[in-house]
Amino acid sequence: MVKKLNIIKTEVNIGLKKPIKLLHITDSHLTYVGEENHGNETRWKCFESEDDRGSAMRYYLEALKYAEDNNLLLVNTGDIIDFLSVGNFEFLDKYFYNVDCIYAAGNHDFCHCVGKAKEDRAYKWEMMKRSAPYFRQNLYFDSRIVDGVNFVTMDDGYYMIESAQIEMLKAEIAKGLPIVLCMHVPLYEKSLAESEMRRNPCAYVVAAPESLLSTYPEDRRIQQTPDEETLKAVEFIKSEPLIKLLITGHNHYNYDVILDNGIREICTEGTYQGTAREILLY
Repeated sequence: MVKKLNIIKTEVNIGLKKPIKLLHITDSHLTYVGEENHGNETRWKCFESEDDRGSAMRYYLEALKYAEDNNLLLVNTGDIIDFLSVGNFEFLDKYFYNVDCIYAAGNHDFCHCVGKAKEDRAYKWEMMKRSAPYFRQNLYFDSRIVDGVNFVTMDDGYYMIESAQIEMLKAEIAKGLPIVLCMHVPLYEKSLAESEMRRNPCAYVVAAPESLLSTYPEDRRIQQTPDEETLKAVEFIKSEPLIKLLITGHNHYNYDVILDNGIREICTEGTYQGTAREILLY
């Protein structure tokens, strides 16, 4: 059964004189293949209903139209594609490249074949060379000022944040504007992690504590154990008063939580699931 895009509405007080309205979309996981399938040809079954193949793209296009019709700033927190392929790149050329969008990269934006490679830093940088030309902005770190609010995007798709990114963030902080930090993977928050652990063998968050990591399967524990740079980065983010809001994706569920330092963190369900979030910042 075909269903229409569901719009969740959320309001966040960050002390603005002039409100800003935006549409948050994330995790479209489009699965178009070309001649070089690499074993990805059946991935669409994870993200499209059997009776509505093409729904992921339809929801994405509905979200674009909703943002345009309602004059909303578009913020996308990654995984617009599920893997690197000729078919997905053709989609990006046609339906993404010329769309005005603030984009934070997701881990699948660097994935040539799901589950077939060790996704470490070297792999990400090699794959980024292939995918980066199809995106409008810097996938590692970027920023845009909109009506006095600095929207900063930062890649944390492999559960790590680098010190170089924090140095870039410090330069944005020096501008003295309120910051909305947009990343793919949410930072650890107790209730979010507990909710994820009821469904999954791990929480899929950045900077999970050792007590939680010790319960993960070994491969996920190795993947998601934060290094020293990441721990210092998260500590810095939490200590900065100009960072007013975190917008994330990755987990494919709706969360609206408060981190232990008081910063609000919003995670939106995957757009492939038929959900987008309209956010009023005021």
